[in-house]
Amino acid sequence: MAIDKKAAAGVVGMPNLRAPGSCGAVEGAPAQSWLKLATVQHYGRGQVIIEAGQPLQQWMAIREGATRLSSRPHGRGEDGEDVPVAILWFGDVIGWTSPVGKELARYEVTALTAVSTLTIPKEGIGITGSAEQLCKADVFQLYAATATRIQDQVSLRLSGNGFQRLVGVLATLAMAAAGAAGQAAARRSGGLHLPMAQALIGSFAGLARRQTWVYLQQLAASGWVSTGHSKLILEAAPAWLQLLAEVERSGLDCIATIADCNQTLSALWLAQQRA
Repeated sequence: MAIDKKAAAGVVGMPNLRAPGSCGAVEGAPAQSWLKLATVQHYGRGQVIIEAGQPLQQWMAIREGATRLSSRPHGRGEDGEDVPVAILWFGDVIGWTSPVGKELARYEVTALTAVSTLTIPKEGIGITGSAEQLCKADVFQLYAATATRIQDQVSLRLSGNGFQRLVGVLATLAMAAAGAAGQAAARRSGGLHLPMAQALIGSFAGLARRQTWVYLQQLAASGWVSTGHSKLILEAAPAWLQLLAEVERSGLDCIATIADCNQTLSALWLAQQRA
């Protein structure tokens, strides 16, 4: 892990924590005083950012890159694997008094890509109480958005069939891979490389490797993905980036089968081309 000794001011896309009324400042001190303690920390792909069960000493928000959230319900499983929970990316909070945990980490957070985080020691935030006390203004918005993102992914895995779950994971990964700064570029591009192996993608969808392969081949035959031994590319990236919003509007039926998914993605792609 590398640390840049620079203040958080000017980080593109992060909330304006200096605004009047922003939470975090010690009583009587300027709202921006605690931001001087902020650093940008860097993690390599595959590096553990937060280990489950460890104390959370810092407030952290993802600045760049994508991470995976996983749990250890009984410690490490027999095969040495943890249980995937969610994919988190730009703007999500993963440190102290976040959905990852209040004082102790309930989940493990691992970098799927190169990741940088905006990090502030919890003492610098100037609040020592519960999450409810901290949940004000901009910081609360980040907390709520992260909690919603996790819940949406868990809900999809509980309510969808195997194909729907896999498509939902692919669409989620598309958003994570594009990131906030890369969304415009991804919409202009044809394909989007995903930062996860096929087996791990299948595990997020609760699928065996064989079933994952079958569904991916169906999507490949329709031209929506390109598969390889160690890579997966989503074709027509702009359609994939709009898919979760379409599922929210139309329901899971729009991706219930390969035929439904093909129709939905085709309509999204056509709409994007006309825009």
